Amino acid sequence: MYSTRDQSIQLALNDLFNRFSPNEPGCAYIASFDDGVTYKGAVGLDSIEENLPITTKTIFNLASVSKQFTAFAILLLEQEGKLNLDDSILKYVPTLGAYAEPVTLRHLIHHTGGLVDYMELAEKANFKDTEKLTPEQSLLHLENHQMAAFPVGTKFEYSNTGYFLLSLVVEKASGKNLSEFSKERIFEPLHMNDTAIVVRYPTSFPVARGYSKNGQGAYEIYESPWEHMGDGAVHSNVEDLVKWGQNYTTGMVGGKDLVKRMIELGPKTSPTGQLIIDNEDYAFGVFLGGDFDCHYLEHSGGWASYPSHFMRFPEERLTIAVLSNDEAFESIEYAKKIAEITLGKSVQKG
Repeated sequence: MYSTRDQSIQLALNDLFNRFSPNEPGCAYIASFDDGVTYKGAVGLDSIEENLPITTKTIFNLASVSKQFTAFAILLLEQEGKLNLDDSILKYVPTLGAYAEPVTLRHLIHHTGGLVDYMELAEKANFKDTEKLTPEQSLLHLENHQMAAFPVGTKFEYSNTGYFLLSLVVEKASGKNLSEFSKERIFEPLHMNDTAIVVRYPTSFPVARGYSKNGQGAYEIYESPWEHMGDGAVHSNVEDLVKWGQNYTTGMVGGKDLVKRMIELGPKTSPTGQLIIDNEDYAFGVFLGGDFDCHYLEHSGGWASYPSHFMRFPEERLTIAVLSNDEAFESIEYAKKIAEITLGKSVQKG
């Protein structure tokens, strides 16, 4: 039974999202406390062509929100003694070449490895994001590059290459690809029954169609068939992400010590002792947020026409997720507005 406060929060959230048309691409959102108090909703169309509405069960591509699952898989394997975070990436992907020898798994997790982003190499090779690109092709691009973007451990530069390579580490260390490993070790134990890592497209299960506006202002399908895992490719809904958020407190999968590791920041200094340039508050696949007067972790995603944002407030035991199939949707902005309404706290910047 909703209290008066609960009802006012849900009404405020309804007002926030009522500005969106029910006849265009939209979003699903949820704000759920671990005690069961939950606010959620959806607006817009899963498929314009089929006039199918979005619900909180609609599955979206999470894009870079996926990275925390990859980092979690790496920590599970470290826990079992199957890898060490200070291992060189060459132990698992030897074909990268000698220049990558100083790059460790820890560097890749915290975006300080200095390896060029595989997406940049794909663009230079004239691959469009709407054309098929395989992990094997991107690995070949990296092997042929043989040049670091910056000396290892000296700079924070967000890169999808690190997490793509970590997916190959999981496969080498566990004998299962990241999709299989995550299903068996993370998604099934947490009863995230609508969550999967996609190996190739089209998917075997229904996913919201992605859209962007063309020059005439009409919506067109905009999706990418790239087949990389690790940096993206987790597909889920807002309901399942609540189960994942709760695991940051319960440690039902991995244990409480492991989930504490997930919010450990990367080193502030390089191996040579110098301060890391542009260092960010980046832990294991999540940023540590600082816009409110409380601690939280978060990560956004944006790939093709799938903007997403995930937030977990450990002390408040609150999970917020916003998933969309409209390229122009501001997922971060709306997630933070949901947090303000739900917590009754304004953003405290600076």
